[in-house]
This record gives sequence, C-alpha cells and structure tokens, in this order.
Amino acid sequence: MIVDTHTHLLGTGHWPNEWWDWVARDWANHKPGRKPSDIRDRIEAGLVDQDGTRMVQRMDEADVDLSVLLPIDWGPDFTTPTPITAVVDAMFDIADAHPRRLVPFGGIDPRRPQAAELVTEWFGRGARGLKLYPSCGWDPTSDAATEIYAICEANRRPVLFHTGHPLPLLDAKRSNPLLLAEIARSFPGMPIWVGHAGAPVWWDEALELAEAGPNVRLEMSVWLWDDSDHDAEIAFTRKILEAGTAVGFDRIIYGTDHVSGSKVRGDEFLRCVTDMFRRLPQHAQALGATIDADSLAAIMGGTAMRDLEAAGHRMV
Repeated sequence: MIVDTHTHLLGTGHWPNEWWDWVARDWANHKPGRKPSDIRDRIEAGLVDQDGTRMVQRMDEADVDLSVLLPIDWGPDFTTPTPITAVVDAMFDIADAHPRRLVPFGGIDPRRPQAAELVTEWFGRGARGLKLYPSCGWDPTSDAATEIYAICEANRRPVLFHTGHPLPLLDAKRSNPLLLAEIARSFPGMPIWVGHAGAPVWWDEALELAEAGPNVRLEMSVWLWDDSDHDAEIAFTRKILEAGTAVGFDRIIYGTDHVSGSKVRGDEFLRCVTDMFRRLPQHAQALGATIDADSLAAIMGGTAMRDLEAAGHRMV
C-alpha cells in the first residue's frame, strides 16, 4: 500500500488574495517590462483541480494507492475568499467522489472562534487527521492549540504540522520542529507527522524531535524534487539511514507535497519523486547499508495506514 501523506488539492478561492498578489509580483520581477496585472487574474486556474480528477490520474500513473488531502487554513491575517469550513467541505466531497483513493484531513488556525468545535465536527464526519500550519501566525504551544491536540489525541487522529521553510508571506520562526517537542511529550497518543521533516534547514532539529517520543513520524516531502539528481538521492538516502538508525524506519513516512493543478508541478512530478523513494534500497546498498522490503513498506505506507486506521476505521 503506497500512501502519499502530503498532497494539496485546491479549488477556486481556497488560497488568499495576498498569495496571488505575491506570485504576480514575483513573476513580474523576473523580467523587465512585465506588470503583475498581466498575470494576476490568470494564476489561480493553473493550481486548481476542482474535482480531484487530475490528482487521481497522476496517482494512477505513479502507482500511488492513497493520497492525504491537506487543506491549509491561512488564518485571520489573510483574505481568503472561501472560508475554511467550505474548503474542508470540498475535501470531504472530493474524497467521497474518489472512494479508497483520497483521504480528507481538516485544517484549522486555532485562533478562529469555535476552532475546537469544528475539529470535533470534522472528525465526526470522517476526517482522518488534521493539518496545522503555525507559520500562518499562531503559537503551537498556546492554550487554544493545546485544546485541539487533546481532541486529536482523544480521537486517535494524526496531526501533520508544517515544519521547515514556509510559503512566502509566512513566519519562518514558527517552523522549527523543536517547537513541537513538548507537544509530542504532552500528547503521546497523538501521532505527529513532522511535515517536510524541517526541510531544507532543520533536519537535525526534526530528528531530535523524532527522538522525543514514539508518536513522532518524519514526513519526508520536498527533500526530493522532480529535478533532483543522483547526488541528491544519495544525500536523501543518508538522511533516511540516519533516521532509521536513530528511531527506526517505521517512524519515517513518504510524502511528496504534490499539488494537482495543471500548471504547478508537472505531469511527471508525482511519478518521478515516488520512484526516487522506491530506489532507496539500491542506494542504501551502494552505501554499504540496508533498507529491506519491510522497512521500505513501512516508509511507503505501512506506518501511515496504521495511524490513519488507529480509530478503528478501515481505509480500504
């Protein structure tokens, strides 16, 4: 079972106006004579996959069985046309349209009124976990956040925290994995998926976090990209071996940060990155080490499935 634990499926209005403004300015700055207004209103269409068809098509091509859909709540500091409740509703609807292929998570900024009540409602409707993004401007150790962790632990739902470099406009200081260490110790029954495992700057910190408790998993997206060369694959394999030695291969999970819009990742992105993960055993052998079939199976989906099914609901 191959489970991509880190994907994004966008609909129209799911990301804030400030983001599209930034993308347009960045595009214009790369070539004299361009104006942000030339492209501002055309960007979003290239990221949208309104019904999940492209996501599932790319999964089929890469032999990926399940993908976890991670909605981002940008929080009250940004102007997002679609409220987060409607964004999460869309994840439920798309997952229902593609049964046994797409796994809906919730996503919330704990500063929102009734955040805890929303999380409880989403779990009751079948959300298999929660995506949290402290870099949007909130303290992961706050009382409001802690209330949400207690709900996740009580419902045996995994939480994927963004760590490592955030999207532009967001606060990198809140992305250090070590900010989550006390949370891992305080909520041992809540599986913590360390999104991006601190990439590209906080690998050591992510590994230290993983050592804080057996409930922590290193989610390894964006350490590899579709243009990663052989040397990058070897460097990645060294990290996997280091983590396997420190905490066990069953504490490492495959993810790609795939976005299924037509203009964002490219048709070959998912297959290419997934194949790099599949090559881990041969690279390990070249380094004089071993990643056996059981270890690779745990990385590619076994551990994720255990977390996703912990509340007693079969995924397939």
